[in-house]
Amino acid sequence: MVSCCPSGIKERRCYMARLPQGVRKRTDGTLEKRFTVDGKRYSIYGVNNKELQQKEKEVRRQIEAGLYTENRNITLNEYFDEWEHNRRRIVKASTEKSTRMRYEKHIQPILGNKRIQKIEKREIIMLQQSLSQTHKSSVVNLIMCNLKSILKGAVEDEIIAKNPAATVKPLRTDGDPKATETIHRALTKEEQEAFLQEGREDWLYEFFCFSLCTGMRILEIGALEWRDIDYINNVIHVNKTLSLTQAHEYTVTSPKSEASKRDIPMNETIKKILMNQKKKMLMVFGGSSVRLESRIFVTSTGKVINAANFLNVMKRILRELDKKDIHIERFSHHAFRDTFATRYIEHGGNMQTLKTILGHSTLAMTADLYAHVLPDTKQKEMNLIEKGFEGVV
Repeated sequence: MVSCCPSGIKERRCYMARLPQGVRKRTDGTLEKRFTVDGKRYSIYGVNNKELQQKEKEVRRQIEAGLYTENRNITLNEYFDEWEHNRRRIVKASTEKSTRMRYEKHIQPILGNKRIQKIEKREIIMLQQSLSQTHKSSVVNLIMCNLKSILKGAVEDEIIAKNPAATVKPLRTDGDPKATETIHRALTKEEQEAFLQEGREDWLYEFFCFSLCTGMRILEIGALEWRDIDYINNVIHVNKTLSLTQAHEYTVTSPKSEASKRDIPMNETIKKILMNQKKKMLMVFGGSSVRLESRIFVTSTGKVINAANFLNVMKRILRELDKKDIHIERFSHHAFRDTFATRYIEHGGNMQTLKTILGHSTLAMTADLYAHVLPDTKQKEMNLIEKGFEGVV
C-alpha cells in the first residue's frame, strides 16, 4: 500500500489533518479544542480525542444550565473564605477553627490556587495518597471529608455541576492505633495517688479531684457554673461547654452532641470537693457568697482553665515526682476522664450507666474504649456469684 504522506513534512501535515476540526496539538503534547457558544469562545484540554469529547459535552451542559459562565474563574481559596463565612451561624466556633486549620495546613498548599472548575478527581486521590504517607488514615479521612463538604457547597452554589471528591472512598483505618493505645490512658491507682499527693498545694488541686471524680471533659468543667450544681436533685447539670474562636477567645456553646447534655449524680466526695473550691474562691476573690452565674473552676487570675494551663502544671508536678524517684509518663487531661471510667468499671459499675455519665452517643463507643478493663472485673463478679451455686458439684 502506498503512503499518502511519503515525506516528513507531508506526514506531519497528514497527521494534523486527521485531528478533528477546532483541535490543535500543544507543545507539551496535549490537545486543545476551541469552540464557540453564543459568541463566546471556550477552550478545553485533554490527552486524546475521547477526553476532549467528554469535556466538551460537560462544558456545553454546564453552559446550557447556566453554571459555566458564573464564577468559572473562582479559586478554591477564594471559595473557601465564602463557604466558611456562610457557615458561621451554623457550626461552632471550635469546628470552624479546626476546619480552617486542616484546610490551610493540608488542602490549601496543593489545591488552594486552582480554579474549582479545573479540580479533578485524580488530583484529589493524589492528595489523599500523599497525606496517607505521613498521617493516620482517620486523620486523612477527616481532611477529605472537609474537602468534600467545601466542594459540595460549590455544587449547591452552582459553581460546578459535579463534586469531584464525592466518589473518593475513605481510607481503611484498620492499621491505625486504637484509641486505648494512644490518648486513652488511665492512671494506675499508684500514679493517681502520687500525683494528687504532690499536687495538693497547687491552685488546681480541686480541679484535678473534680475531673477524676466526674469524668467530665476539660472544657465542660471550664463552662460549669454554680447554678449547674443541683443539690436538691443531687446532680451536676452538664448543658454547655467552651469553644475557642478564631480570635482565640473562649465562648460558651452547646455540648458537642445531644448525648453530651447529661446529669451526673453527685456523691459525698464530689460535694466535699465543691465545698472546698467554694471556700477557696471566696478567700481569693472575696465576697460572702459566690454568684450563681460565676464559673466554678478558673485560674488563680480568674481566667479559663485550658489544656495549656493543665499541661504546664502537670509537667511541673511530674518533675517534682521525678526528684523523688517516682516516674509517671506525661498525660493529657483526658487521662483523668479515662481514669474515672477505669475506676468505675473496676469497682463494678454498669457499662450502660457509664455511657450516660461520660456523655457517649453509643454503648459501643464506651465498650470499645474501656473493654480492656473488663476481664478482671468479670472474674471478680464470677467469683461473687459462685456462692449462689454451692453444692452443685
